[in-house]
Amino acid sequence: MNKKLKFPARPSAIVALCIISESEIVRVMPNYSSEFENQEDRFKNFLYSLGMDTEKPYQRQDALQHRNRLNEIVVCSRWVGEERLDEAWLNSGYASKPAIDKASGSKLTEDIYRARYETEDAQALLEARDKYNTITEEE
Repeated sequence: MNKKLKFPARPSAIVALCIISESEIVRVMPNYSSEFENQEDRFKNFLYSLGMDTEKPYQRQDALQHRNRLNEIVVCSRWVGEERLDEAWLNSGYASKPAIDKASGSKLTEDIYRARYETEDAQALLEARDKYNTITEEE
């Protein structure tokens, strides 16, 4: 994978999420506390260094059971946003496959992701469908 990646000439609908778990942050920063988030510029730079595009909206999800990047099931906060697509990140070796594919701008690759419901438009359709499906306790 030594080919040069360039920002796509056309926008791609592939979903390339960046999810950063508090459990991962504690591993690299043992003295981490939520007060670090109050230092907005430093915290944004920290998330950016982990691959999150902090120029686009991202959100904190609290007390959520999830699997972190270390394949551990944890209950803690996490930050969810879009992954960076700049050349430095894509060539760093840490970029995800969806981010690399999104940056390629390939229509064929985008169609493959669409067939797996991993594009923004497919996700919107699934969310709209789920809005009308209710689950009762009997189920």
